Amino acid sequence: MTENNKDDLIASLTGTALRVFVYVLKKAKDVGIRETQRDLGFKSASHSQYHLQRLEQLGLLEKDKNNRYNLKEEYENLRSLKIGILTEIYVFKGWMIPSLGLFSGFLASSLLIILLFYFLLSPLAAIIFGSIALFMSFVYSGHRAIQIIKSFKQSEE
Repeated sequence: MTENNKDDLIASLTGTALRVFVYVLKKAKDVGIRETQRDLGFKSASHSQYHLQRLEQLGLLEKDKNNRYNLKEEYENLRSLKIGILTEIYVFKGWMIPSLGLFSGFLASSLLIILLFYFLLSPLAAIIFGSIALFMSFVYSGHRAIQIIKSFKQSEE
């Protein structure tokens, strides 16, 4: 399966199916039906079983001989998820971090560094660092805009 097909398959998930997939991805080990029901707060085991089987049918999960589900091998080392058009989530050791969260963290820490430079070093150092941070944020924003435009064009074809 190509990388674009994987992204499209994951991007097509919505609602509870997406929630169950993210749960299995975060667990990074096999999960059972009752465990999924309890952890996700489903009212019945059949509800979690339905979504786990659906993800298995889509080729995202596989069931072992003990009726436990785990990610297929090609999804085990997933580094990022594209959910919808504007949301990309990076996966790092069970943590799921939205790309816009990383960007916001970069801008907030840059602001703190600019203030420290301004008050502890000199205004010139703050202006130089601020200019570099601003340039980097423009580059990132432009890159994301190009990715979004490309995904629009691909979805129209």
